[in-house]
Amino acid sequence: MIHWILLFLTGMTLFGAEATFEVTKNVGELSTFVIEDGSPVIGDETQKFHKMLSADMKVVSLFNVDDTYSTQIYEKSEPSPLNKESGYVLRYRLTSDGSGGYKTDVKLVQNGLILFTKSYLLKQSEMLVFLAHSIAYDINAKMGGSPLEWMKRKVLLVRLTGAKHSEIVAADYTLSYQKIILKGGMYGFVKWANREQNDFYYTSLSDYRPTIYKVNLVSGSKSPVLSSDGMAVCSDVSEDGSKLLVTLAPNGQPDIYSYDTTTKMKKNETNYSGIDVNGQFMGNDTIAFVSDRFGSPNIFSKKIGNSAISQLVFEGKNNSTFSAYRNLLVYKTRDDKGFDLHMISLNSNGVRALTSSGNNDTPRFSYDGEAILHIKQESSGSSLGIIRLGLNKSFSFPLHVGKIQSIDW
Repeated sequence: MIHWILLFLTGMTLFGAEATFEVTKNVGELSTFVIEDGSPVIGDETQKFHKMLSADMKVVSLFNVDDTYSTQIYEKSEPSPLNKESGYVLRYRLTSDGSGGYKTDVKLVQNGLILFTKSYLLKQSEMLVFLAHSIAYDINAKMGGSPLEWMKRKVLLVRLTGAKHSEIVAADYTLSYQKIILKGGMYGFVKWANREQNDFYYTSLSDYRPTIYKVNLVSGSKSPVLSSDGMAVCSDVSEDGSKLLVTLAPNGQPDIYSYDTTTKMKKNETNYSGIDVNGQFMGNDTIAFVSDRFGSPNIFSKKIGNSAISQLVFEGKNNSTFSAYRNLLVYKTRDDKGFDLHMISLNSNGVRALTSSGNNDTPRFSYDGEAILHIKQESSGSSLGIIRLGLNKSFSFPLHVGKIQSIDW
């Protein structure tokens, strides 16, 4: 029973790093953008940084990025001869600080005019990809692009490593950076506890009963929150962190509960003889969740404290995972080709297809609603996908090692 519910809640994926650009609109109308390595000592690390920054600038989507590696002395005003026809040149100077970190200078030049310049300090070299994310974020902001706060956030995931063994990993959205936080047990269903990303919840399946724990990343301390026979999952956290939506199965069938982190009190939000899972806050004291009450998995909503249930999705089959942002809902649905993601507005009847190939699962809206993170599986392997809604562009980052059971952004 537990195994079936795990599949019902999430998809399985693999693990990886390098970006594939899937959809681009109007590339011919964009100015050419090149990146030059102006580091005093050229090496594997500075060239790897060029690759990271190129991938990020493609995601920024304001330019037609030429990712050919090139070098030029940082102080020179003119670009490398290879790039003399380029509209924009971004040059960086990566210098070791002698203590395991980097000092980095960056400037953006157009036709000899410096548009942007900034210096960055990075204390830990293993966080190099986040330096690239920060630079891309700043260039995007300087050029007036759509919000990209999500680019600098960490992705939290559970990676299956063997029978009854898994790891909880913090990564960046490209999976270039990976840090194991917990290992040696059987974990599941991770969820960030706050926007600052210094606490998170996870389910331990190694205990006598499935148990939800809260972990502080700074101190490494963890404390039990709730446990339940059969199932215990934290599926969502309110914006202020004071309320959780959890799935518990004390009597064998999973239901949605709200939990107050201050009073430590929980309250039944659903009481159904079948399966209710994956509760998420939607604002105005409303929650959405997945239920099989009409025979197959679908998405419903209710007011907190009210027993009335409303169906939200009327198209598709096996709509078993979803994410909500204000009046928008993105969900997985099954068709003849596999599983695709669709988005609806609860203020209208329109349905927008977001994917059209492979098996797509576990969508997660960014905090600003600008992008969607999801898992994509194809015959060639699995990827972590990013969909930028306002730009109608998609990117994927291949996963190479292990299987991902749960993910949060």
